Amino acid sequence: MNVQAFGKARAFTAARSQKRSCVRTRVVVKADAETATKGGRKLGPLERGGTLSGADAAGKDAGERAKQMMAGEAKAGEFLQIRDGRFVDDRWEGGRWNLSKFANAAGETDWDKVIDAEMARRKLLEDSPIPSTNEDAVIFDTAEIPWWAWVRRFHLPEAEKLNGRAAMVGYFAALAVDQLTGAGLLDQQNSFLGKVLLHVAVFGILIIRTTSDLGKYKNLIDEATFYDSQWNAAWVGVQRPSEKEQ
Repeated sequence: MNVQAFGKARAFTAARSQKRSCVRTRVVVKADAETATKGGRKLGPLERGGTLSGADAAGKDAGERAKQMMAGEAKAGEFLQIRDGRFVDDRWEGGRWNLSKFANAAGETDWDKVIDAEMARRKLLEDSPIPSTNEDAVIFDTAEIPWWAWVRRFHLPEAEKLNGRAAMVGYFAALAVDQLTGAGLLDQQNSFLGKVLLHVAVFGILIIRTTSDLGKYKNLIDEATFYDSQWNAAWVGVQRPSEKEQ
């Protein structure tokens, strides 16, 4: 009786241990299948290529080419290359961009893509200059790009940024005047001093858009006074003749 009970208990223990082993094996296999490991540790989001997929994985404000590559929609071909001393691009034909290859979904020319391609071409040639030949003349002119494409691409974002800066500077100046004189915003708007400060803020932002503009104006002043400084330096330690002397 004791032998039979001992045998049943042993068989039950063995079955239970085998079941636990199977469960543990399934859990380990599932974990290995779902998560990639590197050196015994779980890969981070950046090592796995990010948490996004498709065109979203290209990042914020990514170019159209980068989005197409991440989505697997980029067309095969040669783009923006220099080979055997010549600029090579499948969209560059006969010394100009083939605008038909920049068509959007509606069949119209995507001028932003044309601008991007021309900027990339000029940057490539600036970094890797090649000789110009009559056989491979460049006949593309940026004047072919409509004026509204340039305005939409460059001037509108710049105008929006300048308007925001002018508003912030003007509002801060109005608060300072209100604190010093007690005149409210409407009183300042109707007063001569308020209008003067408004124009100072607007034209100041237009003249000095970035801190680098300060260096630009300094260089202009130095250039304008360079010859005078050079002339005065030539007379250092030298007795200048009198204008009255014949």
